[in-house]
Amino acid sequence: MLDLTTLDTASASDAGAIMEVLHPTTGAVLTHEGGKAVTIILAGQDSARYQSAARASRNRRLKAQQSGRRVQISAEEMENDGMEMIVSCTLGWDGIGVDGAPLPFSSDNARMLYKRLPWLLEQADAFISDRANFLKASPKT
Repeated sequence: MLDLTTLDTASASDAGAIMEVLHPTTGAVLTHEGGKAVTIILAGQDSARYQSAARASRNRRLKAQQSGRRVQISAEEMENDGMEMIVSCTLGWDGIGVDGAPLPFSSDNARMLYKRLPWLLEQADAFISDRANFLKASPKT
């Protein structure tokens, strides 16, 4: 018997996991004081946070449709919705600075950072979307 609850990605996604930030071209782990990895704590795509942000996006579009308006979604709106899902999944970080000063964690700072550094947004998105990042180990089948 395999206890499928050992693969509870929703609970694990809600708890979050630590992503080591990688250099955008070399793939090396970025470090700060004492050689510690620069990290971001992220909730996964199966988390309540992510699901709530995704539903809010869909509900805005459905509401517009129900009002009788023809709904046209721009690329910018889609990009913004995607960013908001990632911002909502960003739970904290360690070792991040901007313009030579430490950057305290907040949703507003996360949004600013992801807008300024598209490569970091892409890393966070890929991490959030990979369920393996939120499971401790694969059970034997």
